[in-house]
Amino acid sequence: MPRILHLSDLHFGRERADLVDAVLSQAQQLAPDLVVISGDLTQRARPHELAAARRFVEALPTPVLVVPGNHDIPGVTPRRLLAPWHRWQQVFPDGFEPVFRGADLTAVGANSVRVGGPYLDWSRGGLDDAQVERLARRLEQSPATDLRVLALHHPLLLTEAGRHRGLVGGAAPALRRLARAGLDVALGGHVHLPYAGRVQGVVVAHAGTTVSDRLVGVANGFNVLDADRASIQVEHWQATDGRFVPGKRSRFPRRTRLD
Repeated sequence: MPRILHLSDLHFGRERADLVDAVLSQAQQLAPDLVVISGDLTQRARPHELAAARRFVEALPTPVLVVPGNHDIPGVTPRRLLAPWHRWQQVFPDGFEPVFRGADLTAVGANSVRVGGPYLDWSRGGLDDAQVERLARRLEQSPATDLRVLALHHPLLLTEAGRHRGLVGGAAPALRRLARAGLDVALGGHVHLPYAGRVQGVVVAHAGTTVSDRLVGVANGFNVLDADRASIQVEHWQATDGRFVPGKRSRFPRRTRLD
């Protein structure tokens, strides 16, 4: 059954070169069926940061599913308002809602980034009804036995430590609809904290920042997910002495499509 390597919040421009090398080496050893990167590949979407992020993605074992984060568009400048995605699309032309279909696995990506809004914190994200319906229908087209996975940047679940960041806009109705579509796992980032839990029957797993120096009291890390017919395991790996080692494991029973 599938193995997923889940990276997040790379923040090229603030990356640690030793950890970049360590991830690339260990990714080959882990031999995932899919690598997911859940946004914030760059610090501020500068051309050299995007180029470095692209080189990193190309060095990972394939296939790789990438979605953007709020740091992957320019800051509060005219470029953000007039052409927010121009640089991103030049480097990552596969669209904002990539789909991967493999043996026993279907994964869809969602762009939860919003260019602005009627609030001061423009790092906040959102999911609208039409977008969620589109994602749900893609999941529903997959075989009933597939592990169904969603990747987005902003959180669908928060722990107390990250509560101040806020859930992605539209989180509750999005999860209700996607759960009905048979979603098994949602992968996210944004808060730079590793954790996993279950909401409306969906396993929600967040990775910390994988290679950047933008830490919030927790070491750099990534997730490894292994699923079989009965369960889904989320294992948090953390950086120690320039390499990553396995840490906390959480195992969740895998629901049936009749749930």
